[in-house]
Amino acid sequence: MIRLIQGHNRHLHKREMDELHRLRKRVFFERMGWEVPVIGAWEIDGYDALDPLYLACLDEREQVIGGLRLLPTMGLNMLNDTFSELLPDGKRVESPLIWESSRFAVDHEANVPITGNGIGRATAELGLGSIEVGELLGLKYIVTVYDAMLHRAMKRAGCNGDPLGEPKRIGKVMAYAVHFEVNERTKATIRSAGNIQGSVLETLPENLSLVA
Repeated sequence: MIRLIQGHNRHLHKREMDELHRLRKRVFFERMGWEVPVIGAWEIDGYDALDPLYLACLDEREQVIGGLRLLPTMGLNMLNDTFSELLPDGKRVESPLIWESSRFAVDHEANVPITGNGIGRATAELGLGSIEVGELLGLKYIVTVYDAMLHRAMKRAGCNGDPLGEPKRIGKVMAYAVHFEVNERTKATIRSAGNIQGSVLETLPENLSLVA
């Protein structure tokens, strides 16, 4: 299940946000070795101050087992302003119809593949959830940066994104910048890979359309 949390309402979801930032530290600082801002048990950066839309993947006990954040590409975002070396010829991705997914993090112990193709539950729900949100916002594409391990898992499942440029090493891992089309075909592919029926979104914020 995906719980949507708007940045300006994060104070209403203190537990979920605490678990999400702790997970991000484990993934990006401890496992991937990226030079990310860390405060205590949290990984948190300046992009978190830009009122992003967070997707928190919850298990049956409503514990956070994965998450990501969405930001418009018309403003500051990680792909353009932190990982620009992953884009060809230094070009920026800027369009009101393209949003960026960043800080994709999953709990590996909880992210158990539902089928034999290597894509885990949290990975599938977050991927599908971002495309569902993209449809609600009228987007054409979601762009993101992920590591080689996730790229391989998504490729085995048949739902990897289309590369925007050549992969490069960042920290301990090879990183890819990719884009996903926001359409029924992408949703169907992720649903099949994750053995998911129906929507993964819990509820929608009343003013979700205002985010765009």
